[in-house]
Amino acid sequence: MAEDRNILSIKELNTLAREVLEGMFPIGVWVRAELRNVKLHSSGHVYLSLADEEASVDAVMWRNVSQALGFKPEDGMKVEAFGSPTLYDKTGRYQFSVRRLIPIGEGARAVAFRQLKLRLAEEGLFSPERKRRLPRFPFTIGVVTSPTGAAIRDIINVVRRRAPFVTVIVRPSAVQGDSAAREIIAGIADLNRLDEVELIIIGRGGGSEEDLWCFNDEALARAIFSSKKPIISAVGHEIDFTISDFVADLRAPTPSAAAEIAVPDVRELRASIENMLNSSRVRCNMLFDGMRSRLDSDMRRAAWFAPLRRIHDLEQRLDVIMEKAGFLERGLIERLSGRLYRHAERLSGLSVKNTLKRGFAIVYRNGSAIESAIELATNDAIEIELKDGRRQAIVE
Repeated sequence: MAEDRNILSIKELNTLAREVLEGMFPIGVWVRAELRNVKLHSSGHVYLSLADEEASVDAVMWRNVSQALGFKPEDGMKVEAFGSPTLYDKTGRYQFSVRRLIPIGEGARAVAFRQLKLRLAEEGLFSPERKRRLPRFPFTIGVVTSPTGAAIRDIINVVRRRAPFVTVIVRPSAVQGDSAAREIIAGIADLNRLDEVELIIIGRGGGSEEDLWCFNDEALARAIFSSKKPIISAVGHEIDFTISDFVADLRAPTPSAAAEIAVPDVRELRASIENMLNSSRVRCNMLFDGMRSRLDSDMRRAAWFAPLRRIHDLEQRLDVIMEKAGFLERGLIERLSGRLYRHAERLSGLSVKNTLKRGFAIVYRNGSAIESAIELATNDAIEIELKDGRRQAIVE
């Protein structure tokens, strides 16, 4: 009788059981459960339990499924899971093979966004202290976006209107779809290698959550963080926020707004410069008027025996005023300097030495100059200074 028995090995038994179990659900089945005991293995597989109030089942999510998930499963998360019940041949353990996982009440994208935002914030990628200051007057900006989209047209139009002297370098890139994040990262890297580029704008026009999703890519966020050039993120419309917006040095609500932030308005600059020039002229005129008044007063008080030293002092003060005044009133300063030198020449003609050269003499007694003849008596010893020396004399 023994030879008529159909004897199976344990491996064969488990294989048959698995085939029977999987055959009962050839397409798969959806279940609603809570995640428990979630373990992310180094292989990329995820081991977890699906449970409700009355029962639980071990489950596995293979690496190809977990990598495409878009979010990190967490204990306590309410989900709907699609897959098939199966049996692990080696141990005979019953488990559920998950092929899709959708959070209940909060979409998978929303969960992924929330998790990534929290993690990057904890790492400091959003910190205001590390954000770079934008150049005030850039001459070349780089733009990573679709070369055919409305965003690049809006940016170029705004730049041409506000600052025609600014060069815009467009680095074409997809801005939606599976390859978009990689292309934007490559575009940022390319523009960082161009020395002339001072500022980078990345972005696109509005769209659905799926259209904008590439700007929530973790690798792109780290590329923005690592960029040597400051980056403005201009994704979607005013109500749209992406991870790129939080990491970028500045977030603009639209591509047009990004261009307005990036470049100055020439008309506003011209008006500001004219106002500064007018203010400078007023201050210079006030300064010159004060200088002219002080100069006239100093000229009247100048000592008759040392005019040149006083003139040199005034010339030095005038040099200081000229440096402060700058190029705005240089002609006025030159006229004032010429007037000063003419006064110097007239005062120089009144000096003691020039007076002696004209035939005059100075009489001294005991070292003091004599101003009147009545100060002298007969037989007084005196000293007479002429243009070429002094002589002793006796009064008769």
